[in-house]
Amino acid sequence: MNAAEWLLAGDPARIALIEGDVRIDYAGLRADSIRSAAALLDAGLRPGDACVLALPDGIEWATAFIGMLWAGVRPIAINPRTATTQLADLMLDSGAAAALLEDEAARALGDKRAIDLGEWRRRVERATATPAAAQAADDDPAFLLYSSGTTGRPKGILHAHRAIRYAHVFARDLLGARPEHRFYSSSKLFFAYPLANAFFAGLRLGATVVLDPEWPDPARVAAMVERHEPHIFFSVPTLYRRLIDAGVRFRGVHAAVSAGEACPPALARDWQAMTGVPLVNGYGTTETLSLVLYRTPEMDAACPTPLTEIHPEQLTSGELETWRLWFSHPAVALGYTRVVTHDSARFADGRFAPGDVFRRAPDGEGWLFAGRSDQLVKDTPAPLRHSRRPAATAGAGRRAGRDREPAALPAPREDPPRGPLPAHRHRQAAPQRARAQHRLKRVLAERGPGPVRHRGRSPPGRAPARRCRSCPASSARGRCACPGGSRW
Repeated sequence: MNAAEWLLAGDPARIALIEGDVRIDYAGLRADSIRSAAALLDAGLRPGDACVLALPDGIEWATAFIGMLWAGVRPIAINPRTATTQLADLMLDSGAAAALLEDEAARALGDKRAIDLGEWRRRVERATATPAAAQAADDDPAFLLYSSGTTGRPKGILHAHRAIRYAHVFARDLLGARPEHRFYSSSKLFFAYPLANAFFAGLRLGATVVLDPEWPDPARVAAMVERHEPHIFFSVPTLYRRLIDAGVRFRGVHAAVSAGEACPPALARDWQAMTGVPLVNGYGTTETLSLVLYRTPEMDAACPTPLTEIHPEQLTSGELETWRLWFSHPAVALGYTRVVTHDSARFADGRFAPGDVFRRAPDGEGWLFAGRSDQLVKDTPAPLRHSRRPAATAGAGRRAGRDREPAALPAPREDPPRGPLPAHRHRQAAPQRARAQHRLKRVLAERGPGPVRHRGRSPPGRAPARRCRSCPASSARGRCACPGGSRW
């Protein structure tokens, strides 16, 4: 079996993809994907090779990605706006045999392995062979994604064919998605969140997936929603807030999912008041691909998604019990493409544990977010649930459409803290760390739930300067001068 065959198994006459005025049914998608596979083989690529895919979302992106799977070539989906220097580093790190790029990006790279879009179209037109799908086992490598690099150098994450086999289960079993539904995500397909939950899930169900090559600013997303009337909608809280404030009409929406950044409780209430549809909040990472935790406004804490098994590992005991969660799911990646020593996230025995720490819900049913294991003090544990207390409006965080992994973050309290502690405070010696943890436990016990503030030495209203791990630049705004603007 090959994962491409699962994505192309829908009713041949049903519309598979929509891009603007262009629609392609499953029969056409299958034919174009096989033609793309033939073009790759004609270009000299062979099963087991890797190929960078840096094109805007659209039907060409889809047929190239599926064609690579069909040919046994591992696609590496990345942001088409990736800087040339970063692209060169990524190709060196991944050992890619080719890169499918937009014309200008291919010229700037100046690498003979680059295939510009014009040349790619000519190769596809000339391709006449109909190769059979490269056979693969469930655990064979299928594609790669790269992490955002927020905890250090971006990591190549290798996913197996089995990840696509079960990509639709969350949408089918929790969202009630059906083949007659239209899927649309405002986030771009080089992120794990939309790739797994909109693209893979929609095609696995034999449904229709709406794609947009344009960058997802609020006006563009509003236009897409009003034009295509999606039934299953995926976005990030920043965009949800802008869409609500603009009064965008969601005619026929059946289910909506929020992930990628903090989801304020007030936002979930406003969304449900406007649409009558509850906002499902999800949690996942690039390593898990699929969402592994979810909760709705009616739930008191986050619970595992279908097919997810949680294996808790206790980190601290006593008054403040914390746990590392090991997630087992068919979509969990095979691992990293290189040895990673700087990150608290890790793989073991087919499971993955992110760097996040959790607490058990008071009733023992579900989990509450409690910070990260690689930070001495994190904001006071904020539950992965919709609080009944008033909350700040959405808008803080990343720009619209630029969600980074993990795919969901805890909902903040109504008075979020100014920011993390300065970096030097995280490098305390063991005795100092133990004393700090003891003080934190005492404060939490005395004060109860609520944000923990630190006494910074910066002037009022100014965050302490922090230094990037990969360049000498410092900034009080949390963004360095690295190409692409790394965050830490």
